[in-house]
Amino acid sequence: MADTGSELTEKESKASDYSSETVVRQSWLMKRSKYSKRWDKMWCCLKKNELYYGNSSEDMTKVLQLEGCELSECDIDKKQFAFRIKPKSSSRFYYFHSETEQEQQDWMQAICFAKASGNMGDGSQACVVQ
Repeated sequence: MADTGSELTEKESKASDYSSETVVRQSWLMKRSKYSKRWDKMWCCLKKNELYYGNSSEDMTKVLQLEGCELSECDIDKKQFAFRIKPKSSSRFYYFHSETEQEQQDWMQAICFAKASGNMGDGSQACVVQ
């Protein structure tokens, strides 16, 4: 076993900090680009009430704050299992889609619970995924 007292590189330290949080859900999703409207494969990871995403599990450079966000299924670009997220502090909609209906529902439910978790003690944030 490695010596626990050994020094970590900066990259290892960041990865260690990141991995210490509980991952609620993670997998590949397709995300629609803001400007080109192209669908790109992104690794998505839900932790607490934040959705991290990027080109790989080692390169998640973007994060969406989910507390108080709007979440809904949507019909965009003829994608069958699409949903959108609008963060509370933004006017922008972020579009994602999954390969299956079950995966879409699982992601939406997990995001809904993450959204509600930011409002501790506020029972008004009902979590209903249709």
